[in-house]
Amino acid sequence: MHRAVQILGVRVSARTMAETVEEALSLIAKRRGQIVTANAEIIYTAYRQPEFMATLHAAELVTADGMGVVLASRLLGDPVPERVSGYDLLHELAGRAADLGLRVYLLGGKSGVAEKAADKLKALYPGLNIVGTRHGYFADGESRAVISEINACAPDMLVAALGLRGDFWLAEHKEALSCAALQVGGSFDVLAGHAVRAPLFLQRTGFEWAYRLYKEPWRYKRMLTLPKFMVAVIGELCRRQERKEKP
Repeated sequence: MHRAVQILGVRVSARTMAETVEEALSLIAKRRGQIVTANAEIIYTAYRQPEFMATLHAAELVTADGMGVVLASRLLGDPVPERVSGYDLLHELAGRAADLGLRVYLLGGKSGVAEKAADKLKALYPGLNIVGTRHGYFADGESRAVISEINACAPDMLVAALGLRGDFWLAEHKEALSCAALQVGGSFDVLAGHAVRAPLFLQRTGFEWAYRLYKEPWRYKRMLTLPKFMVAVIGELCRRQERKEKP
């Protein structure tokens, strides 16, 4: 069993990217399981909302998506080996899916975004079999029909880009799905050309959030989660130190 680290109550996998890919493929082969790529916003939301914490605890695999999470693990003295982002994991799995002949379904984004993301992935990974796409704007009452539509396509892997709602939705419906599911945040928008990732040096130094704020200033309220997350992590570190120092 692989080691996991505790960050504000969330068990985050301490696997490398290569190890994460193999674990994800194992879940895909079993046609079951929920993979959460957890950034600081997701972990802080779970820290504040017990219902969402239960959702993350129910997931089969939670990865460290974002340098904020990696830094938090280092501050807490139990570092994860590297960042495993949803976008990068999607690319790794798309390549392997093309090689292995796995069937993939894309769910999420506005109308037309999943189709554009599918076209981009198929261009990058020749032979990739994307058996269906659907936008992510549907009401809760439509969930059963959406699941039926997905299952009818018989995918081995569902890739969902539904935001925070997606982790709740996948946890609620994963028993009804006939495949493993990976949640990848805003990856479809990047693949479709509607958003741009930060330059690699900013990703590696932990300043991707600053680039996103520069490109999308209307996101500033969501960006405020990062300092709140770090304050909560420092508080957790202090509590751990106090427990160690007690006689």
